[in-house]
Amino acid sequence: MAVKITLAKDPAQTDAVLALRHKVFCEEEGVMDPVEDGRILDRFDAYSTTRNLVALNENEVIGSLRITLDSEIGIPADEYYDFRRFLPDGAITMNCGMYCVTKPFRGARIALSLILMATYYAVTHKVTHVVAPINPAISKLLSRVGFEVLDDEQLDPHMGLRFIPVLLDMKNINDFFYTFAENNRLYNFIESYECIFYNNDEYVVRAGEVGDSAFVIIEGEIEVRKAGTDTVLATMGQGEVFGELALLTDDVRTADVVARSDLRIMSLPKQAFLDHLMKNPDHAMWMLKSIGKRMKNMLVHPV
Repeated sequence: MAVKITLAKDPAQTDAVLALRHKVFCEEEGVMDPVEDGRILDRFDAYSTTRNLVALNENEVIGSLRITLDSEIGIPADEYYDFRRFLPDGAITMNCGMYCVTKPFRGARIALSLILMATYYAVTHKVTHVVAPINPAISKLLSRVGFEVLDDEQLDPHMGLRFIPVLLDMKNINDFFYTFAENNRLYNFIESYECIFYNNDEYVVRAGEVGDSAFVIIEGEIEVRKAGTDTVLATMGQGEVFGELALLTDDVRTADVVARSDLRIMSLPKQAFLDHLMKNPDHAMWMLKSIGKRMKNMLVHPV
């Protein structure tokens, strides 16, 4: 089943995040005492500097990560550990915390995707350093992104949870998609804050659907198939863009797209995609060449 990582967009999703924290921390893990209204929150949840990333399965919130930009009020991490002594003068800081995923969906894929989406948010807000008191279970994952462990495992005096303090210098981000977006000036893809992943053989796009987004493949491969058949018209992989044709022609999707492996893609809404092409004519030419090569390959190597 497809899982989407995005920013919580309305009060209903934010409330679902608070309820998920209660479900995970109180009911599933038993590390906090249940509360009457079934919601876990603190004062930082009320500030405009805080946003919640959510993992959605069929519009149900099944995972979350809170991100908080630094301000005169500080960040939640200040109450856990003295991260400030590791920060250079003039650092622009963001805090990640309140990571939780309900048991049936736990695994490296959702954890890593939430963290990576947080780093994209940091990039677009000119953050220089990200700090996080993180669940020891995901500390190895974060090293893949570029996070540095600052100290041994600690005990949070407020929630009673074990954590490891980590820090990311944004100059050290290790992520294919971030590098790809930088090299190709696809900043709008980063700013969409919307990542979706599929299992092998799942449909990503079906012919006849209205085209409202373009996509770039971060990890895995897809097959473009003739509508309603198993006839493969093209295969595409990491770094390639698809779904853009329907946006350029204001038409419905003309082919099926199926995951050929476990797949992770970034989504860009139609208007943001078109705005990007209007502002970057050289990239629009690159996009047209990409479409042309795909069409040529389908004609020269018919299936």
